Amino acid sequence: MKTSMEKLENSRVRLTVDLDGEILEKALEEAYRTTGKKISIPGFRKGRAPRKIIELNYGAGVFLEEAVDLLLPRAYEHAVKESGIRPVDQPDAEIKHVRLGEGAAFLFEVDVYPQVSLGSYRGLKAEREIVEISEEDVTDVLKKQQEQSAELVVVDSRREVQKGDFAIFDFRGYIDGQAFPGGAGENQTLEIGAGQFIPGFEEQMIGAKVGETKEIEVTFPEEYQSRELAGKKATFQVTVKELKEKSLPEIDDEFAKDISEYETLAELKEEIRKNLEDEATRRTEAELENRLLELIAADSEVVVPESMVKHQTEHLLTRILGEAQRQGINEETYLQLTGKTKEDLQKELEPQALTQIVHDLILESVAEKEGITATEEEVEKEIEQYLNFDSQLDPALEKNMREYWESQKDSIKLSLQRKKTAEFLKAEAEIVEIVAANTGEE
Repeated sequence: MKTSMEKLENSRVRLTVDLDGEILEKALEEAYRTTGKKISIPGFRKGRAPRKIIELNYGAGVFLEEAVDLLLPRAYEHAVKESGIRPVDQPDAEIKHVRLGEGAAFLFEVDVYPQVSLGSYRGLKAEREIVEISEEDVTDVLKKQQEQSAELVVVDSRREVQKGDFAIFDFRGYIDGQAFPGGAGENQTLEIGAGQFIPGFEEQMIGAKVGETKEIEVTFPEEYQSRELAGKKATFQVTVKELKEKSLPEIDDEFAKDISEYETLAELKEEIRKNLEDEATRRTEAELENRLLELIAADSEVVVPESMVKHQTEHLLTRILGEAQRQGINEETYLQLTGKTKEDLQKELEPQALTQIVHDLILESVAEKEGITATEEEVEKEIEQYLNFDSQLDPALEKNMREYWESQKDSIKLSLQRKKTAEFLKAEAEIVEIVAANTGEE
């Protein structure tokens, strides 16, 4: 086989593979041994007719299609190896010609891993934000934990619903005087003022009395997930059965003991502060890394093929839908809640996907130029850290996890190389540190 390569636009190449008559003949013979067993010829047992007899009866090219099917993947594999390209997608294949006794020629077009024309990456100037964690930040975390530890207690001192109450109620809804599917429920619990129900419903619940029935009128939003109800006016008959309110624990040493491994509130607050500082550092370091990569990208040239962006976009969307699934929201519901199609989301994710690809390509290019890599010892150390994360692992489970991480060595090595390259870029940059307000984002 002989291979020639032509570079096309947008990181795409065309490979031409020429095969001589001998290679084609061997493929025809192989096709005969496979397909000939299924052919019946009068005077011969099924599958025992000689190849020449079959070709006389069915034509000289009877095995040609099967032979080409055998040769195409072999020719492509040979062409990839000989040309040294790194394909990022499946190729488009075309038969240029097939001539019995002479040979064949195939054409393959495929997107390849982009080449980076790397710009300046030393001595870059960028800012690193230093986030100072305040006492208020720590208190905010404690208040969230306090809310999570709250208990609901029955309200005996009054009978009227107030904002902030948890009302337990029965309801029955009507549209144009007719009950509708899903419009009734019993012993429902609703936090009044939390905005969890149809707009206007919770506000009208305020003032309702336990044991009495109140009529509430609302209009379903135009973008309501049930198309049959969207934009419709409805009347609900609501009977409040019981009122509850949150009972918040005191934030003190006992609270610290209940929700953590610490004996005192001071120790818990110190741990919270450390976690906030660690998270802020991770966030600001990631932002600094992105700033540096954006500067390098602006001075570099890289053409990313569409197929590569498509694959990365699909990966991002799969991750988003997977996260929603873990929160109990299936794909159909997620799309209804966002009011978008999968195609809409993919279109929105394309710029992010392209940026991620370019940044990864730049890091790989810098690593190659500077000889940055991860050693076998570093990879093994990383695996041990994964396994030691839970020291109480069952031996059988630990064995399975070790086998899994061993199978991921290439991706671990690439991840470590990426981290080391990012640290190299930071070390080579002129970094100005500025104090920034903590946004509280995690």
